[in-house]
Amino acid sequence: MAEDRTVRLLLAAELTTALGIGLTEPYVIVLLHDVRGLSLTAATGVLALAAVAGLLGSPFAGALIDRYGGRPMMAAGLALAVAGLPVVAAATGVVPVAAGIAVTALGFAVSIPALVTLLATLTPAHDHRRIYTLQYTVYNIGMATGAALGGLALAHRPLIPLLWAAAALTCLAALGMTVSGGPRATPRPAPAPPGGYRHALADRRLVRLLGAAALLSTVGFGIFSAAPPVLAIAAHDPAALSWVSVANCVAVVAGAPLATRCAGRFSARAALLSTATLWALAWAVCIPTVLGAGLSTRAALTCAAILTGAGELLIAGALPALVDTIAPAPLRGRCHALSSLAQTAGMAAGPLLVTATTATGRPLLLLSAAIALSAAATGLLLEYGGPRRDRTARRRGLTRVRPRAR
Repeated sequence: MAEDRTVRLLLAAELTTALGIGLTEPYVIVLLHDVRGLSLTAATGVLALAAVAGLLGSPFAGALIDRYGGRPMMAAGLALAVAGLPVVAAATGVVPVAAGIAVTALGFAVSIPALVTLLATLTPAHDHRRIYTLQYTVYNIGMATGAALGGLALAHRPLIPLLWAAAALTCLAALGMTVSGGPRATPRPAPAPPGGYRHALADRRLVRLLGAAALLSTVGFGIFSAAPPVLAIAAHDPAALSWVSVANCVAVVAGAPLATRCAGRFSARAALLSTATLWALAWAVCIPTVLGAGLSTRAALTCAAILTGAGELLIAGALPALVDTIAPAPLRGRCHALSSLAQTAGMAAGPLLVTATTATGRPLLLLSAAIALSAAATGLLLEYGGPRRDRTARRRGLTRVRPRAR
């Protein structure tokens, strides 16, 4: 079927895009500090600008996706990345480099929810969790491959800017796959109701789900990105970090076939509740180690990485699938953009929480906070309710209609 071919092309585009992200994202500070000569303060400030661009871009992306469709906006986002990456590769001043990084981040802030929205329109509802889980696995494979290839350039500092040029080529290839992945003439998207985001957020179930997504993202993505280095260095075992990265990647890739097969055997909400449990357990495992008992730091962090990877697979398929069950067709892009925004906010909040608790010299406080946030997310999910729609949304006529792919 044409739609199956389109989905395969889009997943190939995701793999290619992730390859480019893996080539560059882990080495931004190296480029800015070691190659361009910026201070660490300026380098981290430029990196923070990328996060701000992503946060600001998501709401605009949702409105544009609902107005113009998933495919045009995914192509537009990739085109922005293609424009921004060469600037980062060639520019030497802080202003043009910062502009290139911000434009690239804005492009990905548009293309990511656009892809999810497009996949939702191309596949039946019962298949959404499997497709989203597969998408996440493909993304991780591309990221890991790109990071491994990019690491080869670290021994040759003059070659590092070429990583951004290579990433521009991968995004250009992904853009070509996106554009060629469907008919050029598409129906005009259904108009969204006035005050689109206000209408979307009138659904209390969506608000609870977004709150749970932000809390879980803080625990499983934000804290996990920053806490292992702190714990490993405090234990005088920085080599443990290599085990953490490998264990997390292996858990995601090796567990993907099982996650896709089990996607239809329990509800999406149950999958998110399982994610909250796994991520709370991941940090609970580290508590005896911090107290000087139990597992070694390396073993505890490896267990945490495996449990985190398992939770990632569950949330990757379940969260967007739940958004699909809530989102009216005219507001689907906005709802997925809000989900992306909630997760991005959590990814930013996690490192801040790690910084704040590290300043107190109490790692146990950090682990307890992670468990408490998982419990709070569980509470929101338990209040989430069944599959029925919010009465306010029904009253306003926001029915779920499966649109044709665009």
